[in-house]
Amino acid sequence: MVANSESFVNIQSNHRLMLQWFAPCKHRRFTMNCRGRAPWYGHEDNDMTDVFSEIIDHPSAWKGSDFAGPDDVAFDLDERHLDALRAVVARAYAAGRGIQDLTDAETAMPEIEAELKDLRHELMEGRGLLLVRGWPIDEMTDEELGLAYWALGTYFGRGVSQSPMGDRLGYVTDVSKPGTQERGYRSSKELNLHTDSDDIVGLLCIRQAKSGGESRLASSMAIYNEIAATRPDLLKPLFQGYTYHWFGEQPPDQGAVTSYPVPVFGRHDGYLSCIFLREFIHMACEETGVALTDEQAEALTLFGDIAERDDIQFRFRLEPGWASFINNYTMLHSRTAFVDWEELEKRRMLLRLWLKAQPSRPLVDNQRRYYGDDGMFVDGRTETVFDPNRQAVE
Repeated sequence: MVANSESFVNIQSNHRLMLQWFAPCKHRRFTMNCRGRAPWYGHEDNDMTDVFSEIIDHPSAWKGSDFAGPDDVAFDLDERHLDALRAVVARAYAAGRGIQDLTDAETAMPEIEAELKDLRHELMEGRGLLLVRGWPIDEMTDEELGLAYWALGTYFGRGVSQSPMGDRLGYVTDVSKPGTQERGYRSSKELNLHTDSDDIVGLLCIRQAKSGGESRLASSMAIYNEIAATRPDLLKPLFQGYTYHWFGEQPPDQGAVTSYPVPVFGRHDGYLSCIFLREFIHMACEETGVALTDEQAEALTLFGDIAERDDIQFRFRLEPGWASFINNYTMLHSRTAFVDWEELEKRRMLLRLWLKAQPSRPLVDNQRRYYGDDGMFVDGRTETVFDPNRQAVE
């Protein structure tokens, strides 16, 4: 199961995506662009509120048709990596610590630090997509895997809250009940392409469902390029933004709907970033009784139609022992509906991380405001079912 010492899978970018500014950095067979920051989108001193409409040339603007399959974006753990992760777990147990109590010294893995920094660079400045494969799911318990996964994640960013429950290591499994409106990561329903919170989203597959649950990814940068090339007039409402429903998980200073528009696309300090949760936009319209303008609706429809195209999407099934990491601001993700096993011990489960990179990605004000500094607002509740009567915590 464990890959040998030559287990790095080639992640060489498709020539169409490569910028000459990059020089390739090679570690055995693993190839990525890791010579500093890419020049993203023109001049960096433009007003962050301006509508940007230039076609971007960057590794993150990939299309699914650029990839032959998961091998193209995979990094396989070998015995050195696994030994480092085992040592973290041993230190955690010796100190009696859970994931949120681990110190930097206890999560340190100096023997593989250089490679992990290269992976982080690929996420933040490269294509924004990695599959880290070979997690020892048959060797470690779920708790041990959580500790190891958390430790590796600390090299990419700081774990933040994923719900009002305060969970920083999320358990992606179906706990939904008939007649309730549960958060997507705690249900079996099909999810639309969307973004999560903060810079990096990680998912480690422990167990698959009986059927279904296919991962779908799409580059929001490629979607932007398609709109800029065909309907640049519709970029304006996407840059101006939309109000969002909080799904009952608002911070104390907010009502049921954001008091400000959240840009789908925002550009700051030379970085173009995307936030897209279409369902919450429509929920906000229903809550307020204010319909979208024709231009706003057309822009959302075009964005969604492009995202669903076969040449745009990259699809694969996340196998047990595989962890996906994506740049949340350059990529959308979703999964198909799934049918689970009847036996509780066999049911689908993934571990999720939301990570704030250090330094975090530059965002326009209302994008940063929407996501906050430490993930979702924590109010002490013990479930994530949407209750339309729930009020903001005072």
